[in-house]
Amino acid sequence: MPLVLAMHNVTRSFPAAIPGQPDLTILSGVTLKIVSGTALAIRGPSGCGKSTLLYLAGTLDRPSSGTLEILGQNPWRLSARDLAAFRNQHIGFIFQDHQLLPQCSVLENVLLPSLAGFAPNGNLRERALQLIERVGLAHRTHQRPGQLSGGERQRVAVCRALLQQPSLLLADEPTGNLDPNTATEIGSLLLEMAAENQTALLCVTHSDELAARFPHALTLANGTAEFQLN
Repeated sequence: MPLVLAMHNVTRSFPAAIPGQPDLTILSGVTLKIVSGTALAIRGPSGCGKSTLLYLAGTLDRPSSGTLEILGQNPWRLSARDLAAFRNQHIGFIFQDHQLLPQCSVLENVLLPSLAGFAPNGNLRERALQLIERVGLAHRTHQRPGQLSGGERQRVAVCRALLQQPSLLLADEPTGNLDPNTATEIGSLLLEMAAENQTALLCVTHSDELAARFPHALTLANGTAEFQLN
């Protein structure tokens, strides 16, 4: 299987708030290897660095030391524009708060990644409609987020993240704002659709129920972890 994400001995530190004090180290010595089709839940107490790890994997933040490659590419060797295009094409994001644009319809929200100017040629509108139908929202295509339930909004967010058929899908507490029944439905949908697309899925979660459904799980302890699947 193709290697999607490789981290080796990654550390992320931040300058101390008080001059003369040591830097604040959030992650230390994290090593990960994730291949296509892997579904990995990342667990750990608040403040352990779970979201920081996700931001690094999504190239939204940069390691202080160590190496990180996505699809064999060191993203930090790219220009800012090329990095944005690389992220847009290869990485999908799902957040605890769906982050849909309230003034846009369901279809328009799903199509947002194609509007950044980096999208490859292809009939993305047709793919968006197929995704919307796949999640059971074909009857909601032209409605706006304010007309949807929380679970429906998160379904739209899943579709948006998968529009460009990314190799890496990152989910940060995707069921955190949902009631238990809806959370179960969204968890199933996320796992099913990632498997269908052979997307590597990394999911940060506090939910024991959701984490238990993933075939692989990693616990961050003291800012360090090691996981390899290839």
